Amino acid sequence: MSRKDALVGLTDEDLTSTVAAAGGKPFQARQLAHWIYKHGAAEFDDCRNLPNRLLAALGERHTVRSSHVTHVDASDDGTRKLLIELADGETIETVIIPDGTRTTLCVSTQVGCPVGCVFCASGLLGVRRNLTAGEIIEQVLHARDRLDEPLTNLVVMGIGEPLLNLASLVPALARIHDRDGVDMGARRITVSTSGYPERMRELAKTEHAYNLAVSLHAADDDLRAQLVPNAKALVADIVAAAREYFEQKGREVTFEVVLLDGVNDRERDADVLARSIQGFPSTVNLIPWNPVDEIEGCERPLPESVDRFAEELRRRGANVTVRRQRGADRSAACGQLRILAER
Repeated sequence: MSRKDALVGLTDEDLTSTVAAAGGKPFQARQLAHWIYKHGAAEFDDCRNLPNRLLAALGERHTVRSSHVTHVDASDDGTRKLLIELADGETIETVIIPDGTRTTLCVSTQVGCPVGCVFCASGLLGVRRNLTAGEIIEQVLHARDRLDEPLTNLVVMGIGEPLLNLASLVPALARIHDRDGVDMGARRITVSTSGYPERMRELAKTEHAYNLAVSLHAADDDLRAQLVPNAKALVADIVAAAREYFEQKGREVTFEVVLLDGVNDRERDADVLARSIQGFPSTVNLIPWNPVDEIEGCERPLPESVDRFAEELRRRGANVTVRRQRGADRSAACGQLRILAER
């Protein structure tokens, strides 16, 4: 039996054509989109002001969503990690992070990750495939189903390298941003990358001005090549593309650094980093390494080491923040998300 196609992720034109093929009219496609994205309808029966005959015809060939949540891990700090099974049996993880009046969702863009950061669980099994636009959007819908409060922010920092899946990411974010979609402002959406300059320039050419976070981890090319082996661009080229993004979009870029004790948290590392990113507004976000059981040779720095490194950067003129650990007791913190070894 063939798998039914999902409606989430279709463009307005394709949704209109799909509804027309089922005997509906263009205005009913807009009503259907509102039920799916505004009201979170997960089944055709949830779309209460559409004709039953139309919904039945749609249901013969389509589902509303293609994925489902199979497990929820709740952390002591309120973070929740969702294990999501896709239609082909692959799995991804997405994380809800509450923080006062702010609720952030961290979404994935690939099944696995090709970048191979030596400290990260997401790439332990390599990459299996890109997510579709619908599979990216559905993470937002699944999370929103489980929230009593509004979802205020989105970070594309989960499993995978987002800019290696621009074909799905751009339409997914457009639907999430669209007033007739999820309706989340571009200023509340952050796209992360491990450093692919040409893809960063492609993102800068798209319609909306999302925030950009660059996972630099080290500003020395040789050290960075050890830590991020499959993102081979030179640091100078990555920073140049980030500067261009700022100039085109007017968004201050964040440079992310996962700190490893004795590896990239020394005074000379701070000096090289500060000099590399000077010349345009940016923030360095320090992330003390979150342990992963299978990874050996990495150590989380002590809080005083993190503070010392942050101060070295500030003395050199950098704006610095330190990421607060969230969800680590459920392997939901930065660098701990993964796909299942077996499907």
